Amino acid sequence: MRSKTSRGQDAEQREDYSLLKDVLRSVTRFVSRSPKMTLWIVLLITGASVGLTAHYMDFKTSRSDLIDPNASFHQRWLKYTKEFGDSSDIVVVVEADSPDKIKEVIEHLGNRMAKESDYFTNVLYKIEPGALRSKGLQYLSPQQLEEGMQQLTQYQPIAQGRWDLIELNSLISRLDRQIQSNARNQSEKEMKPLIYHAQLLTHSMTRAIDDQNDFRSPWPSIIPVDRKMREQSQSVYYFLNDEGTLGFIKAFPAKAQEGEESFSEAAPAIKKLRELIAEETPHFPGVTIGLTGIPVLENDEMQKSQDDMIKASVISFIAVGVLLFVGFRGLRHPMLVLVMLLVGIAWAFGYTTFAVGHLNILSVSFAVVLIGLGVDFGIHYLAKYLELRREGHMLRTALMKTSGSVGTGIVTAAVTTALAFFCATFTDFLGIAELGIIAGGGILICAVVTFVVLPALIAVADKNIEPEKLPVPFKIGLLQKVTNGFPLIVMILSGVIILGIGSRAFHLTGESVQPAIQYDYNLLNLQAEGLESVETQKKVFQKSQASLLFAVSVADTAEDARRMKKEFEKLPSVDHVEELATRLPTHPPEKTRLLVQAFRAQLSRLPRKPAKLSQPNPAIVGRAMERLYQNSRRSPYRRIQRLGEMVDQFLNKFEKLSLRKQTQFLAQYQYRSSAALLGQFRAMSSASDPRPLTFKDLPKELTARYVSKEGKWLLQIHPKEQVWDVEPLTRFVKDVRSVDPDATGTPLQNYEASRQILESYQRAALYALGVIILVLLLDFLDIEHKLLALLPPLVIVIFGAMTINTRGGHVEPLYLLLGYLGMAVAIAAVLDFRNLRDAMLTMLPPIGGGLLMFGILGIFHIDLNPANLIVLPLVLGIGVDDGVHVVHNYRQQNGLYRTSSSTISAIVLTSLTSMIGFGGMMFASHRGLYSVGLVLVIGIGSCLFVSLVALPAILSYISRGQLSAEELAEEKELLKLEREAKARS
Repeated sequence: MRSKTSRGQDAEQREDYSLLKDVLRSVTRFVSRSPKMTLWIVLLITGASVGLTAHYMDFKTSRSDLIDPNASFHQRWLKYTKEFGDSSDIVVVVEADSPDKIKEVIEHLGNRMAKESDYFTNVLYKIEPGALRSKGLQYLSPQQLEEGMQQLTQYQPIAQGRWDLIELNSLISRLDRQIQSNARNQSEKEMKPLIYHAQLLTHSMTRAIDDQNDFRSPWPSIIPVDRKMREQSQSVYYFLNDEGTLGFIKAFPAKAQEGEESFSEAAPAIKKLRELIAEETPHFPGVTIGLTGIPVLENDEMQKSQDDMIKASVISFIAVGVLLFVGFRGLRHPMLVLVMLLVGIAWAFGYTTFAVGHLNILSVSFAVVLIGLGVDFGIHYLAKYLELRREGHMLRTALMKTSGSVGTGIVTAAVTTALAFFCATFTDFLGIAELGIIAGGGILICAVVTFVVLPALIAVADKNIEPEKLPVPFKIGLLQKVTNGFPLIVMILSGVIILGIGSRAFHLTGESVQPAIQYDYNLLNLQAEGLESVETQKKVFQKSQASLLFAVSVADTAEDARRMKKEFEKLPSVDHVEELATRLPTHPPEKTRLLVQAFRAQLSRLPRKPAKLSQPNPAIVGRAMERLYQNSRRSPYRRIQRLGEMVDQFLNKFEKLSLRKQTQFLAQYQYRSSAALLGQFRAMSSASDPRPLTFKDLPKELTARYVSKEGKWLLQIHPKEQVWDVEPLTRFVKDVRSVDPDATGTPLQNYEASRQILESYQRAALYALGVIILVLLLDFLDIEHKLLALLPPLVIVIFGAMTINTRGGHVEPLYLLLGYLGMAVAIAAVLDFRNLRDAMLTMLPPIGGGLLMFGILGIFHIDLNPANLIVLPLVLGIGVDDGVHVVHNYRQQNGLYRTSSSTISAIVLTSLTSMIGFGGMMFASHRGLYSVGLVLVIGIGSCLFVSLVALPAILSYISRGQLSAEELAEEKELLKLEREAKARS
């Protein structure tokens, strides 16, 4: 007769006196006695949950909704959006081989967009000068205006009507006399303006002889005109790159109309714009029109991920269903598990609506989490139930025994996994905290549903079914034989595999050990390859150095904005700064108004067209030029000698013309010269409006972007490099903050949010690990040892924290938790080492599986990213789930440990269903979703290996050490007889 080990006696005692098991059996007893009433109640709760969700659930699509509004960096962003609005530009990119063709497309498409006010606001595709032209003189400094007025004074007689002074018959001779007269008492430098005028006239006449169409004005500029003034005086200014191969249209998406459903606020505008582009493209052959911008990138990503999730869900649901049907060799019982799962998800949606009230772009994945983890509880329950029915137990007895045996494992797994998610609430990242609240509560709900809904469904479905007619789940007999028969060999081999592959998660760099797995901050690497908005964005940066990501800084005044622009442009990581302040005059109007008025008065009597002048005489003009040539040759000044050489070139060409052609040339040239001077006068007159120029004179499409209603001035700081990657992003953020610590913008938000996501997951993982160990101690330690191991350290930690607090100090809660656990584990090791060992062995699948997973990621160079970080709590939860069930199965047995068939079947099925369920995301073209599916498949597979190979071998080896030689021989003989019996059957 077989003897009972202390482990077997302990198992029996726990079986008899466990309060949790008694509660679970009582619930099952009630549910199985009144299954129909239970299901009606369940149906009512499910309907209420669905109704609550349909009416009150909200969905937040903005990335800013993921960030804690109390975070300092996000406070700066919210302050900016309050001043300037939260809309980013949709950018239309027009590509062609000629600027004229691009301008034609921009004009046509931009005009159509401006008319679609229901979809677009502040459409910016061109700048018409408007008031900028009429007030152009105000851009000049008082000194420049004074110098210009001195120049204009020399032309005053002409401006007042003496146009005969510019006739060629007298103009050349007058210039010659002035040069010769001034040369007697002025230096060459002092004569420079006069000499320059003569050179300009001579050069202009020489070019006109060579080509009558190549006329250059012979009049020096009265006032300086720089590039900016020329651009602002053009009739229309379009936004093109320097090469003239790309043109741009910018527009804000209008808010979605009331009652209009869309995945994001910008979606209707983006859809409409793509329709307009599709209509216009055929009319402009050779032109490529692309669409990009932050709203487009985010909309395309969400739309693509939504489509991919639907496709992955369909594939996963079908694949999981097929696997369950094959695993349980039937249809009825897998359907009961799926119905239970649907009820759990419905209740979880109701809980989410009540507890949080909305979903965000992270927490929307909680349904996938519940499918992957919630179905595991049902599989474990169903596998044990079918095993007990095959052993001859009646329906209700089998259900109660199932709840009493695997129930504690399900509860422990559910509580530890839920607490792992709840630990996310200790992080600063709001999106992860909300996901933790929703997923943690959802897992607990799925556990409750397992003990309430599934027994009721089974009680109805199997009411009149004989045990021999129930399906027989598949078995893995070979694995049992190897792990139980050769535990030491399996332990060594599995240890070598785990440590060998796990070591590839690190690599040596000099004397330090560095992780081989990197964290990829680049959000573009999450997008689907070949996405139009992503490719267009890359093209824009390559061909124009214009980045969609730019920092923003807010100045109180235009003067501050101009000063900050100069400081930003000195930074090594900054390419250029866009703002509006430099488009306004830098000098106050009171210092320029009188001078501008003087210009206006001097030029008030201009004729409408060039005055009629006397016909130029070739002989008179020729003699005047000859005298100028002779006098210039004799001058000691080099500039005047150079003038003589230029006159000589003109005379050589002029003398070759016939008298008739000389007359025609001079008449035509004199008319053009007169028109050029009149044009210069008119340009100054049209720019001499003395009324102060303010930002209200600028196009509203510009002011809406750069000046707030409160009068704040915006600067957009564009980086030299693409700041999607972390290295250039870090340099750019540090540089920008060196000038303005309060700067914000999309790259700074991305920088802070990415760091916060990574830190939050790391922090949550440490909290989760600590809480899981605490729950395992509560589950595995004997009652008297629980009190001694857990209460004294708690008192010490509380007292220490209060003491530090009263002295004005602060201790990180994480350190308190780790210190508490360290003391509790140390005490448990002394008082109840065996049960502590069992609790720690439960952590082997998540720890060993995690190491194995990171090693495989390192081998295949698979990086972590903001999308697949969600894998970490999932792998931790699944690994703990597997470990709890294996160790609970070990503690329920007597003698030599043999993993039960139901435990193996359940773990294999739960792992495979999770791998297939999450693996459906590997069919997604969205690279973020693909990486989630890939890493989860690797992680769950790694935990499965440790749970079914390494852990059973360790437990089998430990159980052998607890048996005497006689008992071990009896166990081996019994195993031999059982195998022979199975072979005969």
